This record gives sequence, C-alpha cells and structure tokens, in this order.
Amino acid sequence: MITIAYVIGSLRIGGSERQIVELVKGLDKTRYRLSICCMTERGPLAAEVEALEVPVQVFNLYLVYGKFHPLSYVLLLRNTWRLIRYFRTLKPDIVHAYLFTAYLFGVVCARLAGVPVTIASRRSLGYFKDAKPWKQWMENLVNRWTDVVLVNAEAVKRDVLARERIDPRKIKLICNGVDVAQFAIEGDAAQTRRELGLAPDALIVGVVANLIHYKGHKEIIEAARRVKERFPGVRFVFVGRDGGMLEALKAQVAECGVEKEVLFPGSRQDIPALLRVFDIQVLASYEEGFSNVILEAMAAGKPVVATDVGGNGEAIVDGETGILVKPRDPIGLAEAIMRLLGDADLRQRMGDAGRSRVKKSFSSERLIADMDKLYASIKFKKKRRDDA
Repeated sequence: MITIAYVIGSLRIGGSERQIVELVKGLDKTRYRLSICCMTERGPLAAEVEALEVPVQVFNLYLVYGKFHPLSYVLLLRNTWRLIRYFRTLKPDIVHAYLFTAYLFGVVCARLAGVPVTIASRRSLGYFKDAKPWKQWMENLVNRWTDVVLVNAEAVKRDVLARERIDPRKIKLICNGVDVAQFAIEGDAAQTRRELGLAPDALIVGVVANLIHYKGHKEIIEAARRVKERFPGVRFVFVGRDGGMLEALKAQVAECGVEKEVLFPGSRQDIPALLRVFDIQVLASYEEGFSNVILEAMAAGKPVVATDVGGNGEAIVDGETGILVKPRDPIGLAEAIMRLLGDADLRQRMGDAGRSRVKKSFSSERLIADMDKLYASIKFKKKRRDDA
C-alpha cells in the first residue's frame, strides 16, 4: 500500500482543491492510504473528503498576529514542528504539495521528517514572483529536495523551465481532469433559474471565477455593456468567492449601467446545476495555468469564450469547442459573446464537441490513471535507488 499525504493551503472551493478531491475519490483505497494536510483552514470541501474516510488535518501555518508580531513566528515554528511530527508518525511514502507556500513548507517538512518522495505541483504561471525575487530564490532552493515537479499544462512547463533552476527530468506533465458524468446529469434548470431570479427565456452568460484581479471581471463587465445593446434580456452571472474586488466590481457595474444584467450570487458548490442554465461560459483571465472551469463547462456541453493565455488554448480548440480572444480586450470579448448568443446551432455544435473532447482527453478517469502510474513509478524508482 502507498501512503500519500497531500499538502495544500485549505480545501476552499477552487481548481487545485477540486483536483485533490477528484484524486481522493478515484484512487483505489485498497492500494492507497490518503490524508490531507491543510496549512490554514479546513474549507467547505473538507466534509466531502472526510465522507470518504480520508482524514483532514489543519496546521495553522500562517502569521496569526500579523507579520510584525514576534508571537506569530513562535506559533509558526511550533506548528511547523507539528507538521514534521505528523509526517514522522504517518510515515508517508509520498508527500504531494499543491501551490507555492504549501509546497515550500510541505517539501521542507517532508525532508526533515525523512519522507522518501516529494512532489510539488505547479498549477499556474509564475508572474506572482516577478515583484518578489526572494520567492524564486526559495523555490530554486526547495527544487533541490523535490523529486517531481508536476505541471498541468505545456504553458506551465515552459514557464517553469524559463524561471526556475531545475533539472528538466524532474518535470512531469499531467493535465487536469473532471468527472464528466457529474456534469451530464439532467436537473431542474427551471428551479435554478427561479432561485437566481432569472427569466425562463433569458440568455445567460456564466462567469465561474473567484473575484480576483487577474480573472478579468472588469473586461467582462465592460463587454456586458456592449452585449446588452444587442441582447437586452441577457444576464451575466458572476459565481465565485470575493477576493477583495466585489465592491469595486459593483461600482463598475453601476457606472456601466448594467445593474439589471449582472448578478453576484457569491461562492457556490452547485456548479453542475449552474452550468445547466448557462448558455455560454466566459473566462477572461490575464494569466492562467490550466482551468478546471473550462473543462467543467465543456463537460456540461457549454461553449466557452476564454482568453488565449496559459493553458486555455490547450483545453479549447478555437472555433470548435469555443472561442479564444486576446486578454484585456473587452471589445473582442463582447464580439465573441455576441457571436455565440446569436447562434443557437453554433452553441450546440461547440458544446457537443467540447463534451466529446473532455471525455476523450480530460476525464477524471484519465487523471486517476495517469496519477496512479506516476505514484507507482516514482515509489518503485526511489525504493530501487535506496536498496542499491
């Protein structure tokens, strides 16, 4: 049996977090013993994981009293030692950490605890390090102790090779996967429309993305102002957790005169139900790794309009499963949205093609199979090297 400890900030609703849930659901429990270590908090997805009898531990690895309070660092060191002791007790074969801070702490603590194999998952491009070069220095240091750097897109792989000091042989590519069946289930779309206050015949543009600056919500709102002139009954539904932009976006909505057209229902866990009522899904990010939302929309049979950044072009076949546009271009974004809203047959064709593409290349079954091969191969190689 292979014991794996996953390390991540929390199990809040997000792309990386959902990928861990997919792994927990799909990996063979007769062959794997799994646990999850959250650095800051549990998050709403923790209950879903624990229902599968996978334990979730929280280690409070953050500066509780602020970065200028000395007691914060005392607690940080104490809780870091707790994580090291947990690894020593659990004795995992593999520690697999997701996202920057989690893999810095996860890899270092795993090495200090004597864990034989460490994996660090890169899920996004490295622009967040540009203004803070110390982050790249830390990453380069930890790369020396990392056995595998797992990327989820060719774009992320290129970014890692360009920015980091790393042995290219350590990099492995496994794209995201989604449970296609979950998004193919029929439900009461009319009830969801009523709950959101949407008219039965309204055209719906879905935007599933946490309210973070680089997700491009400002350009979508600007595009909405243009779209409503041609489609007066259109509604834009912005689904996602507030990352500090909600009030500014509401002010922009008022300034653009699209108060009736734009809704902010907040963070939701019923994404399959919401996708059933959307006519199209829009993602206007300035940067992206490999978007789960794109795959989920395609699995639900919805065409996608997305910016051609990061791995978006690896998921979407432009003109077949959706439309790619330039980032920070509200005019081009509006034109793509209106093209789809004005052609129901085109929406159907792209939606069908998208679902077929996800089934073939981006299913959760493919994800589980690829991860299973990776885990088994690196554990075997490490054991063979240690036994030599």
